[in-house]
Parts: sequence; structure tokens; C-alpha cells
Amino acid sequence: MQYSDSANKEITGSSSPKIAFLEYLFVLILIIYAGRANSFVESASFTHNVVAVMLPIVLSGILVLRRKVIFEASFFLVSFGLAFYFIAISIKYKEIQPTFFLSYFFMFFTVYGFVRALKLDFFRMFEDILYKLSIIALIAWIIQVGLRGDSLFNLISKIPGIDIFSRVTGEGVNVIVYSVQPSFSSLLYNFAFPRNCGFAWEPGAFAVFICLAIFVNLFFTKSDSKNKYHLWVLVIALLTTQSTTGYIIFMVIILSYLLNKKLNIVILLLPVMVILMIYISSLPFMANKVVGLIDESKSVDQVLQDAYGRETSSTPQRFTSFMIALVDFKRNPIFGVGGHQEDLWTTKIGANISAITGIGNFLAQFGLVGFSFLIIVLYKSSLFFSKYFGYNGKLLLFFIMLLLSVSYSIIFIPFFMCFWMFQLFSADNILKEKLNNVDPGITNKPEDH
Repeated sequence: MQYSDSANKEITGSSSPKIAFLEYLFVLILIIYAGRANSFVESASFTHNVVAVMLPIVLSGILVLRRKVIFEASFFLVSFGLAFYFIAISIKYKEIQPTFFLSYFFMFFTVYGFVRALKLDFFRMFEDILYKLSIIALIAWIIQVGLRGDSLFNLISKIPGIDIFSRVTGEGVNVIVYSVQPSFSSLLYNFAFPRNCGFAWEPGAFAVFICLAIFVNLFFTKSDSKNKYHLWVLVIALLTTQSTTGYIIFMVIILSYLLNKKLNIVILLLPVMVILMIYISSLPFMANKVVGLIDESKSVDQVLQDAYGRETSSTPQRFTSFMIALVDFKRNPIFGVGGHQEDLWTTKIGANISAITGIGNFLAQFGLVGFSFLIIVLYKSSLFFSKYFGYNGKLLLFFIMLLLSVSYSIIFIPFFMCFWMFQLFSADNILKEKLNNVDPGITNKPEDH
């Protein structure tokens, strides 16, 4: 079914409720939660902090009531699938973990509420909020650079309880909208400037948010002077993160965007693009980091040995983490370990390791059953966005999500789930509104950027 043409013209006469400050606040909170930079948003269970766990769920419930969202078959289908998986994993381990089922059920509920209530406006709101958060991050980063050394870090560190509150890598600190790492962690590979963490737990994570906002800006929203200004701010903020993951995803997005323009433009810019890619790849924090990752992946035994008996968990680099997680997947290929973290092979041998690989951890935890669900749903969402907004690149979102998941275990965070589960929860509803000439959200003119 083709439905891309009407997405390239502005639709008028929308009967959808206007976006209020409350909706923006709710999306902002969802983004801050996904940033995982402090102990409040990182509260992992109902027993640790019931308020933190329930807040996104309550916000989603409010949106459901405000927008009079109807729960349709897709939500119940996913809930049934989750229940089937829960029963299977309980039988496998002969143990029932109700909090495991409830945590994922509420995740699906949260995503369903946001997606069905805000529809495509969710992405416009995200892009706008990320633009503002990037401005804050750039201002704070400039101050950090201007003060030199750890001056800003030391200043923020004087806030009472900030060290307990913060969950920033490299012993950094977080003040909700900005995170600062000490210079020994931030100044990697003798590069001149500190890395910009933004509101996230580390620079690479902030880069992932920026790349998704750039993706939305270029492919989802109408081209105008305001959007172009947003784009430049986002690109500059991305540069300050010095993130290999972010730069790679950005190059994929830009190449896809250029291919959606005229082919002759791509041919003319190809030499420049090749030179730029070579230059970026040769930067100290890019080349040295890749070499470091490869070297560490060759010494898995040493990583395991160093992790024996540790009180705090060791976090190997992404390649090593993937190799470690892959062992658990091979041992539990169908259903994974589910919520039974004690069955991880590293736990059994007494190595306190926290693998940071997204795809690897997903395979280890949910096996082929969960991975198949992810791939199918993500593919359909990627296809939907391509058709609806009329751009070439059916697998663009698919590749973006997989690339960011190589490094980070963020697939099952409600904010990111709104991207890859969008088609499943909201596509049919949006198409019905389009047939009735109702504006379901933002529109796009890719040829005008």
C-alpha cells in the first residue's frame, strides 16, 4: 500500500488536540529518563524507588486519558506474547518472577500511551526538545572549556549529595540537563577538548540522541529556516561529543539524505565526502579508540581474570562485551535467560562483569524469540516511516537502531521503543486518519531541505 505522496504536502483542517506544555513536559521527562544520568531515573525496580518507576507509567496514563486513547488489538497482542514468554521462561527455570513480567508490561503500556496519544507529533516534540537541550549542552560545554581543567566539574561536585545522585561514567556528575566528566575521563587520547555528555550518562549516549534528532529533522519535518537552524545546532553539538558511534550514524544519515536528493549532487560531493570520512577516521579519538577496542577484544581471558571477586562490576568495551554476552546466547539460544541474571556464565564463575553491548545483551536475555520480535517490528517501523514520509531508504531507521544498539543496551528503554514499535502501535490508526483527511502530526518535504 502506497501512502507517501500525501505526506509531502501540508495537511490542513486537523482535528487533533493541540500540543500543550504538559505534553512537552512529559516527552522531556521521557528523554531525561532515557539519558540515565542519575540515580532517580536509573532506579531499576519497584522495591528500590517506586516513585521513579511509576512516573513514566503515570504520565502515559494521563496522556491516555487526555487524548481518549483506545486500547486496540496490537497492545493486547504484545501483552499476550509477553505473557507466553513469561510462562515459558518460568517453566524453564522452575521459578516465577512476577516483577520481570510487570516491568516489561508497563514498558509496553508506557510506549503505547505516548505513541497513540501523540502520534507523529512525538517526533517533532523530541527534535525540538533535543535542539534546546543541545543549546544548553553547548553553552555548558563552552563554559567548561573556558574555565579549563576540572573547574566546572569541581564546582558542580560541591553540591551536597551530587556524587550519590549522579550515574555518569568516568566518575562524572549530573545536574539533570548537563553531565560533566573529570578531565582524566573526558580528555581521551590526548585530544585538546573535553567530550560533551549533554544530559546523558556519557558522550556517546548524547551523540545517539542527537543523531536521532538529526534523522527526524531531515526526514520527518518540513524544511524551513527554523529547521535548518535546528540542524546546525544539532550537528555542532554532535561534533563536541567526539563519539565514534555518533559519527558513524551521522555519516549513514547524511549519505542517505544525499541519496534522496539528486544523484548528480552525490556524485559531485563524493570526493569531498571520502576525504571528510578519511579525516574523521584519522582523528586521535577515532583511530586510537578503534585500535584500543580491537586490542581489548583479543584479551577476553585477561578481562575475566581482572573481574574475579570485584565488589564493583567491570565494564569491558563493546566488542569484548559482545563476545562475553554471545556465550550466554549460545547456552540459551531460544528464550535466553530472561530475568534470571544469576544464570549468566560470568556470574556463575564469579566474575563481576557488566557487558555494555546492546545487541549482545538482548540476545543473551531474550534469545531468538525476543530478537525475532525486535527485528520484525523494527523493520516494519522503518518501512512505514520511509513510505509515509516519502524518502528512499526503507532500512534507514533499521540500520540506525542496530548501530546504536551495538554499543548501548537501550533497546528496552521506553523512549527508544517509541521509535522501533511505532508501526505496531500506531500505524493503522494514522492511516485511517489520513484517509479521513485528518492531520496525524508532522509532515515532510524532503526535496526542500
